[in-house]
Amino acid sequence: MSEANDSYKRAKAALDAGENFLAYDLAEHIPSEADGDATKKLHIQILALARSGSLRRAQELFRLLPAESDDPEIEGLRSRLSKDMAIASRDPEGRHQHFLDAARTSEAVFNRRSSWYNGINAASCFFLAGEREKARDLVRTKVLPLCLAEPNKDMWLDATLGECQLLLGDYEAAATAYSSAAKTAVASGQYGSFSSTLRQLSLLTDAIGDSAKAVWNALKLPAVAVFSGHIIDRPDRPTPRFPISAEPQVRREIAAAIRAHDIRIGYCSCAAGGDILFIEELLAAGGECRVVPPFPLETTIRNSVSDVPGDWERRLRTALANPKCHLLDPECDETGEGDDIVYDFTNRYLLGLAIRASRNLHLPLRGLSVWNGIDSGLPGGTDSAVRLWRERQIPVDIIKPEVAQ
Repeated sequence: MSEANDSYKRAKAALDAGENFLAYDLAEHIPSEADGDATKKLHIQILALARSGSLRRAQELFRLLPAESDDPEIEGLRSRLSKDMAIASRDPEGRHQHFLDAARTSEAVFNRRSSWYNGINAASCFFLAGEREKARDLVRTKVLPLCLAEPNKDMWLDATLGECQLLLGDYEAAATAYSSAAKTAVASGQYGSFSSTLRQLSLLTDAIGDSAKAVWNALKLPAVAVFSGHIIDRPDRPTPRFPISAEPQVRREIAAAIRAHDIRIGYCSCAAGGDILFIEELLAAGGECRVVPPFPLETTIRNSVSDVPGDWERRLRTALANPKCHLLDPECDETGEGDDIVYDFTNRYLLGLAIRASRNLHLPLRGLSVWNGIDSGLPGGTDSAVRLWRERQIPVDIIKPEVAQ
């Protein structure tokens, strides 16, 4: 039982953090001997698939759960998948019916258990199905009184209070409650769990119109960042680009950018210089880093870390030992004549990971670069990474290393 609980806790933590693929893989290690353990395993995997957009596979796994169940978790998943089908549907009538199915599923659980979570989901789905007065009546007479009577405040209750006020048209109160929920989510690192709230908020504000946009705009959401930066100049570099003397200035400006945009999740590589400085400052600020070396770690260290002036290798290994720093596997296992192509691929891979995280978590995406502003014209360089970001209209902050004249 302890093994099952440990596996479940690790998979649940990954799901809460928004690491859907990791959560799915970790859930594979939950033993399935007991019915309860099998249900826990499927619940995490179905939710991970649904959050990552793999709706068809999520539906396949859901069919393995009991068809008739009084379990609110299973019924919550049933409602979630109906809502996902509504969002994915291009047919207005099909969309309407899926939202109604989701609403009725949650309403049935709410009528049995009077749980405000199921109540607000029913109300919101009725609203999205076009039954707005029924939604508001459900909130006004049943869901909101339950929430106001709840003595234990947490992220979910604040989010539900925000959703209640949003449906009732009190956008100022909604913004206050949502902001409180967001603050709790950020402090606890529950980005994945809170993404469900943000997705629902986005759906509802789109349905309500411009008058509700102020609620979304009032949220101070943290950012996801993709980083690319110059390596520290080697002694034989003919023209200075990022001299070791500029390290303190670059560090200060990286830290300032992280604070200014409240960057909490970062994607980068691990060369000496900009990459390692970004990792160190993001971890110091309490953020999480996903590190993708272009080659296996030890090869990357030999090529781009240990042969550079300074104590960069020790600093990198210290950072990688931090539980909030996650080393991802490279996509290439050897160096050779095509290294520029590998570096270009790594730039694109990092960008893809960051875009996926931003979309899944409903958090803004930014680019941050340590770049001297000169185009090299070569694939895989810092300038080509910045160009990729700008082509996709991603906001970019550029830090230019100071070079003595």
